Amino acid sequence: MGRYFYEAILEPREKGWEARVPSLGIVTQGEDVADAAYMAQDALALRISTLLAEGKNVPERGGFSGECPAGGMTVGILTLAEPGSIFDETMSVQEAADVLGVTRARIHALVAAGKLRSVKSGNARMISASDVIERFNTPHPAGRPARSTALG
Repeated sequence: MGRYFYEAILEPREKGWEARVPSLGIVTQGEDVADAAYMAQDALALRISTLLAEGKNVPERGGFSGECPAGGMTVGILTLAEPGSIFDETMSVQEAADVLGVTRARIHALVAAGKLRSVKSGNARMISASDVIERFNTPHPAGRPARSTALG
């Protein structure tokens, strides 16, 4: 897995912040500075993984122009990426919940526990379709595990 460091330019907009990674043509946005930087990192990882999967050479360090508009800021974004590390097939949280027969809250809990991979796309969380299908094909019993009667 490679480490990639690229410049992101963050600019305030009427609603939220825009984040651009000029050397890879990435444009995204966030509600505030932190969210915009997070979205830039997420988009950067996805773009680099896609380029690597296509067999393209991606420099580990992007260009830094230092150009920043008034009221904006320039930040360095570090991400880890490898070919195919970002899954191609995704589904919404609701679709995953429907397939597995659980609530949306349970899907979020499975993501938080690391049992389902996910990526954030805009304001939506997208779930790995292959993880959902794998979980569907290996059912887990509902409820809590049986209580042990043995006293140790």
